[in-house]
Formats: sequence, C-alpha cells, structure tokens
Amino acid sequence: MEKLPIELGILVAKELPTRDICRLQQTCKAFYDLIEGASELWRGRLQRHCGADVLLSSFSTASELRRACTGTLRFKHRYRRGGHPMPPTSRLLPHKKEDDQFQNRRSQYWPHHLYPEESSTFNLIPGGRFLITVDKKWLRVWDLGPPGILNEPFEVVLHEINCVDTQPIIVDVAVADKDTVHLLIREDYIERRLPQSFGFDQSRYNLNGQSRVRFFRRFQIRLPDKGQNSVEGLGRLCVLHSYRGRLDRCAAQHGPVVALGFGKKFLLWDTSDSPDKNWVASTTRTERIVFFHQGYVFAVDADDLRGFNLTSVTHCPAGKGVVDIQDGTPDLGYIPTPQMWTHQQQGSHNFRAWASDFMLHKPVADEGPLFYDIRDPQADPNRLDMWPESYVRLCFCFRPDNPSAGSLLRTKRYRTAPQPCDIPQLRFPLDDGVAGYIWYDSLDLIVDIGPRQRGNIFVSILDDPDSPEPSILKDGSDFPEPAGFVVEGLGDFSEMIARPKSETGVLHLSVCPLSGRVVVLWDRESKDDRLVEIFDLYDSLPTI
Repeated sequence: MEKLPIELGILVAKELPTRDICRLQQTCKAFYDLIEGASELWRGRLQRHCGADVLLSSFSTASELRRACTGTLRFKHRYRRGGHPMPPTSRLLPHKKEDDQFQNRRSQYWPHHLYPEESSTFNLIPGGRFLITVDKKWLRVWDLGPPGILNEPFEVVLHEINCVDTQPIIVDVAVADKDTVHLLIREDYIERRLPQSFGFDQSRYNLNGQSRVRFFRRFQIRLPDKGQNSVEGLGRLCVLHSYRGRLDRCAAQHGPVVALGFGKKFLLWDTSDSPDKNWVASTTRTERIVFFHQGYVFAVDADDLRGFNLTSVTHCPAGKGVVDIQDGTPDLGYIPTPQMWTHQQQGSHNFRAWASDFMLHKPVADEGPLFYDIRDPQADPNRLDMWPESYVRLCFCFRPDNPSAGSLLRTKRYRTAPQPCDIPQLRFPLDDGVAGYIWYDSLDLIVDIGPRQRGNIFVSILDDPDSPEPSILKDGSDFPEPAGFVVEGLGDFSEMIARPKSETGVLHLSVCPLSGRVVVLWDRESKDDRLVEIFDLYDSLPTI
C-alpha cells in the first residue's frame, strides 16, 4: 500500500460509501494516514451525500469534514432499535434582554402557542455550525462551534434590519454557494396599511376590510472560512393580498427567484438585478406548497402536482416594491398554464401548507426521480384513542425536455396512528435510504378525547430506501395497492429530548444530523425562562 499513488488511493476511496471508507481506514496504517487527513476526500463525500444543501465553509479541517460525513451514521447508532441514548448535552443561546418584547399573547386564536410571533425566528444553516436568528431590530448569525465543541455560542454577524412595526419571521434559508446562504424573512402587518417607514403612497392602492399586507426581505449572507463575514440586501417586496390563512411552506427560493403562495394567488419574484429592477409575475391557483426542481417551480396540494416553466414566464417590473394581488386584481405578467400530474388520492383530504402535511425527500438530485410524502388523513372507527393519520409516498420522475412524459406514482402508504405522537413535524435525511422524523405534540392542544399531556421530543428512524419496486409502479387509473404497500409506522421510536419542566411545550425546532445539533424554542411564562436551547447529541459518542 505504501507504493500506491496518493491520488489513486483517494480516487478509490471516493467511490465508497462513508461506512466503507471508515472500514478501509482501519485496514492498515497506510490507508489510515491517507484517509485521515484527506480533506478533499471528505469534502467530496459530503457533497455527494448532501448535494448543494450544505454550507461547506462550516468545516475548516479534515477532522471536521470527517465528523460531518459520519454524523448520519452516529445518529443512527444513537437512536437504533433497542438503544438507550444518554440525554444530550444542552447549552442556552445568550439572551439579548434589550431586544426582548415579552408579552403574554395567549388568546383564542393561539390556544397552544404562548408566543406565536417567535415560532420561526431562528434556523440552523445546513451544516449545523451556524444559527441565524432575527428579532425586530437585528439579524444575527451565531457560531455554535464545530461538531463536538461545546463552547458558548458567539456572534459572527450582527446586521441591523429595524422591523419597527412587526416581528420578522424566517421563511426560508437556502445554500447558494460553498460559503453563501440566501435568507428570506417575512413581516406580517396586522393593520391594513402600508409601512410608512418605506415611503409608500397608500392612496394609490385599494386597501379595504379584506386587505392584508406582508413584507418580504431577501439577504445574502457570506460566511467564508477565511476573511470577513458579510450581509447584503438582495431586495424587498411589499405584497397586498386577501389571503386570511396561515403561511408555512408556501415559499421557496432558488438562485435569484423566489416563489410565494397566497391562497389562490401564486407569485414569482426575481432579485437578480439591482433592487430597483426586480420583476414579478403572478397567476391564480389553489393553496399549495412550492419547491424548485430542474428549472421549474412546482406547486403541490392533496389533489395534484403542477409544474411551471420559468423560462416561459412574462414578467413586469416590481416598481417601488409594492405589488397588489388582492382578489379581483388582474394577474401580473404571464405565467403559462402548468403541466399537471394527479395524485389520484381516495377519500377526504384536509391538506394544509404545513411542514407536517408535505415532506420532500432531500437532497433532491439535479436529475432523476424525487420523492415526497403527503399527509392523507383517513377515518378509522376502530381507533378512537388516536388520530387516524397516514402518509402516501410518491415518486416523481421529471423530464424538462419532455414534461408530458413525466410520471407521478404512489409507492407506499405509512400509517402513523400507533405512534406516541399524532403526526411528524419534519423529516430529515440520513443515508443509505434511512430517514429520521421529529415528533412532538403541542402541550395544550385540545381534541375531542381531551388534552394530551405530552411535550417531549421524539425521533423515529425509518430504514426504507427511496427505490420503488417495479411491481408497485404500475401505471393505472386506480393505482392498485399490492401486498406490502401499507407499512405500519414511520420507523422505530426513541425519546430525543425531554421537556425542561412539565408545563413547557415546543414552539419551534431545527435539526442537523451532520453536526448532531438540535435547536429548540420552548414556550415561556416569564423573561427568566429559557428561550432557545441547543442540544449536542454526539459529544459523548466515540468517532465511528
């Protein structure tokens, strides 16, 4: 092995799965030395596993890259069947009391969230080292340290945003480059008026009792492993609309384009030019979740999947940054009629644009099939103790050169009723066809059978590769369900995190299995209660 050229050894190792690379490293000292310090090997392996959805500047050494590559293996080891993991180590995010707008807002509209305005004010950047937080005055980026480092988090970016009128909410965080992320935040204005601080002429717009105002800002955050961190504003957009429901997953960004959903209105916003040259286009549709794939933007609901070709969009200037898409207003520009694929579901559907109703399997390959789970509630009169829920897994094969030849086929159905919680809150990828699901109940959620006094956070591990069997993928109008189609449960359950006290519930959660980090926002009764807590899962485990 001593005579094997280093370049050839690295090429051999690059073709192996992560577990086999680790085993190869243990065969002899030559391979151990070759692999241990091979940053390029581990960086390439991380890119193959995560695609573009990882901030590579989060890892500066070969050891950190190796630890990230083996992070999913460590996660599976910790929460394997029959395992009894030790409670994770926790840290508190430093609390900036001067920015705390503490108010008890429990009301009839938010019976199980004490502070709904805080529910999406932080997000782990893919890679798990950096955490973005926003409040009414500041955009901050925190360095949580490399995996296994438990130092106190410290600020590496502090950018003033001055949201005077309302609490900002993080809508989406997308990795744009090896050291760059795009951040999209939203401000919801309760009063039916345009924000005066931006100099809008309110008399030019038809504001009535049904009008709603949402303001979007887009930022580019650079976090190089060497050099100065920076924040740059990419654009801002004020949207007048008539939608009264909740916006959760009705936003996505890819490159310079942002897709936004407002009930029956679908809006595209491009920020590739200078802010005064941004363009927009809109069309009428039904309430859907949006995502990008192979040059198209897709919108999905319980009934079907629709794809819009971005190259065929006719747009118009955003002007001073205000667009009116209220009911009755004409569409902006022209978005062509989409290509449509039906889910052909059966029974009643209560599809909402929430993370728990639609789970896209990531990373999404640049080419080839993609998979997603869609919630399909089904009544079961024999199970009165649990909410009857199930998820249908679909495989979508898309050909942008011939969209009509694309296919959308069901592969399996997963029943979730026997689980310790009702529905999963999010899905995250591990490796080798394994995925994890995070589960927790709202503490005070009241249903017909009474309050559910649970609030702990659970994780389930499902070893079920996204490789549909040919016998299942039969094209037909009724989508037959062969033997083995229905699967009971979404994996093996373990308790991940216990509530800090019996009356505390979960408001928001972000997880990164690469770094073994889970960040939780707990509800609170006073300013002295904990707010954002960081849990490190891997600090007590040996390196694989």
